[in-house]
Amino acid sequence: MSDRALQNAKALKIQATDELSRLEAQARLWQDRLRMADQFIDQWNAFATGDVENLVDQSTREENKTATVEPARKRPVGNSRKDDVAAGAYDIIKALGYPVSRSELFRLLIKQGFTIEGTDPEGVMNTMLWRTRDLPKGVIHLRGHGYWPADTDYLPGDYLAIVGQYDGVPPEIEAVLDHYEQDDEHPHPS
Repeated sequence: MSDRALQNAKALKIQATDELSRLEAQARLWQDRLRMADQFIDQWNAFATGDVENLVDQSTREENKTATVEPARKRPVGNSRKDDVAAGAYDIIKALGYPVSRSELFRLLIKQGFTIEGTDPEGVMNTMLWRTRDLPKGVIHLRGHGYWPADTDYLPGDYLAIVGQYDGVPPEIEAVLDHYEQDDEHPHPS
């Protein structure tokens, strides 16, 4: 029961963070509109009264007053380990048996209790998976299909795991090439 409560709390936290980000962006938009309206009113009054010289000095002061420094982004420290996230994603995809979209995989990982936070949580997940793609339970993204286990062929996506798994020529093929090169009757073209 407590696992479900924790999952619900994490889901609520993600939803609240997303909503706050949306509202902050909307508030910045309205602040910009308010600033534009104030500037227009000041300019109109300056032109109506003929006090244009004072307008230039005032606009310079306003620009300096409204310039703000964006606070540095806080890096989430409570995220699950990327190796654990990759292994969880691997198991989910293997169980489903088909490539999984980014949003669906993110939702399923959160549902299983993983913590993935940041300004773009799905982007954080994507980076975690990309950095762990070469691990035994690595996951890759197949363009147009979704996430898929790196060690498993997916022919509809033209993906062969053996190619992704080795640097250069796979050992099985290397052995055949070595044998071919040593065969005097069939010299290897150079």
